[in-house]
Amino acid sequence: MAMSVKRKVRGGVALIKALEAHGVRTTFGIPGVHTLDAYDALYDSDHIATILPRHEQGAGYMADGAYRATGKPGVALIVTGPGVTNVVTAAGEAFADSSRVVVIATNLERKYLDSLEGNLHEMKDQMGVMRPVTKWAHRVMSAKEIPSAVAEAFRQVQSGRGRPVYLEIPIDVMAEEVEIDELPVGEGERTAPDPAQVAEAADLIAAANRVFIFAGGGCDDEEVSPLLRELAHELGAPVCTSLMGKGAIPEDDDYAVGAFGYRWSPNSPIVPLMKGSDLTIAIGTGLGVRTTAQGTMPLPTPLIHIDIDPHEIGRRYPTAVGIVADAALTLKALLEAVRAGKRPKGRWSTEEVRAAREANFQPADERAERYVAYLRALREATPRDAIVTCDMTMMCYEAVRYFPVYEPRTFTFPRGFGTLGSSLPTALGAKIARPDRKVVSLNGDGGFQFTMQELGAAAHHRIPVTIVIFNDSTHTAVKVAQRESYPGRYIDVDLVNPDYVKLAGAYGIAAMRAESPAALSEALASALQRDEPVLIDVPIKLEQY
Repeated sequence: MAMSVKRKVRGGVALIKALEAHGVRTTFGIPGVHTLDAYDALYDSDHIATILPRHEQGAGYMADGAYRATGKPGVALIVTGPGVTNVVTAAGEAFADSSRVVVIATNLERKYLDSLEGNLHEMKDQMGVMRPVTKWAHRVMSAKEIPSAVAEAFRQVQSGRGRPVYLEIPIDVMAEEVEIDELPVGEGERTAPDPAQVAEAADLIAAANRVFIFAGGGCDDEEVSPLLRELAHELGAPVCTSLMGKGAIPEDDDYAVGAFGYRWSPNSPIVPLMKGSDLTIAIGTGLGVRTTAQGTMPLPTPLIHIDIDPHEIGRRYPTAVGIVADAALTLKALLEAVRAGKRPKGRWSTEEVRAAREANFQPADERAERYVAYLRALREATPRDAIVTCDMTMMCYEAVRYFPVYEPRTFTFPRGFGTLGSSLPTALGAKIARPDRKVVSLNGDGGFQFTMQELGAAAHHRIPVTIVIFNDSTHTAVKVAQRESYPGRYIDVDLVNPDYVKLAGAYGIAAMRAESPAALSEALASALQRDEPVLIDVPIKLEQY
């Protein structure tokens, strides 16, 4: 597919026209002297809005948030040198969590690339900085190549396992004039399952007594989710999700048991369902070492493993059938086989599954109960389809198990890279991409300070997100670890925080303080009615040291 333009344009215009042709409606970035050509073209664009973060890391997280909320690639437009090094952390998170993000950056003039001659923003190897956190990286060396390079970037980012891509354009290429007559559009390639492998998997299903389904991040998608739900109901199979898979099936569905938590625990109420099954179907998950506690999670065997990444099949668990294919296409094929008669001999009753789910949502101990009180207050005040973005903070660790999620793409977590400070900019990107949804950002007080300058972006663009800060003046997770390993030897974990209510006020953002779960529920309900950003500071002391 191509869009005809037949114009002589500068490289910056060619870039923006190519992005328009790919349906891009928002870019996230901070203009600099090296990106002026692109931004001048954006000035004339009738299709692409620009969002101005306060730091390039924020731009990367916003682009990631836009993807996580919609499934469509987010785009970050980044300046040479420090802009690139600033966005690397966000790109690393996107890479670890399989997010489809397009990072476009400038570089020095072609004659100065990698030369170290004292130019502004120069680096020894800018491409080398980005390659480790992207699945594809390419440098454009002429303006006439820009449309095809953009098309290839979008083909790459939408094909196979979701991971960021990187496109680099020297500043003299941005300024170079080129005559183009069409704008090619790169479309993602979907891998269909091997029919013979589907048939083999169907035979295993038919031979099983009871089936257990484990769903990962590849199932947290609007197309995959209803198919997963249909398969569970057809098989009478309980569905447990990984952290990244939360939302793949409504966590009040008759066959949902929820997620077991941030890490697998042998004390999980889900264990009896695993031990009572004799077949696992794992879908859209790498069964990574943290998810499975280094392969100790007792998945029933034999295992049918479905994933788009061939390197994950059989890597940690012996696999009877490994299907490297698109999750939706594979589930459609499996459903067809099941409905043709390939059903297990038995099925789990909805009563058995409900009992496990209810036990899973009960606090495991007194310590968890203190967190759960706040999570229940959050859930009570938050619409069913609201998007909740998490940071690496204790409240969010507990939310993985105890905060029920009902729709795909409504619960985000920086699981893979484990970065602090992602929640606020991720929420801003999500809200820009899904203006129809309420968006709530959950933060710890320490992590919030990594990117709290993005309050400026929220105020500037009047992005109506609700920002909740759980404030105990401590890097709690580290202090807990110190408590467990080095009792009483606490170092560099206690914080001197600003008054977050006053800080929000300095940006012109409405703010309030909620000092109990009930007060939080009331404050959140009020904030979500407002068409503006709102900050809620929640003082807590939930851990004993």
